[in-house]
Amino acid sequence: MILSFHPCFDAGIQIVLGDRPVDSDIGESIRKADAIVLPQACSQNLYEVCLASPAKVFPNYDARLRYPGKIGQSRLFRELGLPHPKTWSWESVEQFRDAHPDLNRIPYKTPFLIKEDRRHEAEGIFLVENTTGLKETLEDLALRERSGMKGFVIQQYVPCGGDVLRAVIIGKRIVTYWKRPNEPGQKITTISRGAVIDTEWRPDLQKKAIAQTRVLMEKTGINLAAIDFVFPMGDKEPDPLFLEINYYFGRRGLGGTDAYYRLLYEAIQDWLAEIEMDPEGVKLL
Repeated sequence: MILSFHPCFDAGIQIVLGDRPVDSDIGESIRKADAIVLPQACSQNLYEVCLASPAKVFPNYDARLRYPGKIGQSRLFRELGLPHPKTWSWESVEQFRDAHPDLNRIPYKTPFLIKEDRRHEAEGIFLVENTTGLKETLEDLALRERSGMKGFVIQQYVPCGGDVLRAVIIGKRIVTYWKRPNEPGQKITTISRGAVIDTEWRPDLQKKAIAQTRVLMEKTGINLAAIDFVFPMGDKEPDPLFLEINYYFGRRGLGGTDAYYRLLYEAIQDWLAEIEMDPEGVKLL
């Protein structure tokens, strides 16, 4: 029996959990399932309950839970030996200020990036170019901490001309596209801020990023996520550096929401066939 917790995929049993806890009836459905399809916004509790059952589970969120947030991802890149910009993790603004009481003498070469630990899709990213910018960023972070949003990383800024390559993992498929600046001199490029999507530029670098993405997939089992890469474009033969992993990601670069769900549906069908279950046991609503 196939159990789907995803609101867009029907199966033998479909449960749209929302904010509800996993009660005894839902627990019984999980125990009876042979395969479980989870939503993208899957809670840690639901994932752990499903993992404890005999069922096969899609997507694989082991790395997401073991290495949470930007702090966790920097540890993942380091432990797995994956190339990435130099990154330093801080649990709070107070911890950073205790270590660096004189902000004029910090050991980080400007410009550098500060990224909030638990933000997604380029939200909570600050480009720090001088001491004034650092002070203002720390003040912003301190305000966020009052609502419980603690933790940030400092990351080396890699001169890339504002070009960021995204590799989206959907099952065993990898879809790549560039997020390119829409204004000259733009250093932080995001689709939400008008980045230009380009699927054709620098196919040689896209191939390099795909190869590194496959290494990540083999080492972690990740099968649904968007990986951002940056290239030091001043190098003669630039190689990709892992910037971050987004488990919640936009879909415009994939052709929109409908196109994304078709790709995800195909990935779920392929996964079901791989575990020797009927791919037609799940329907796209």
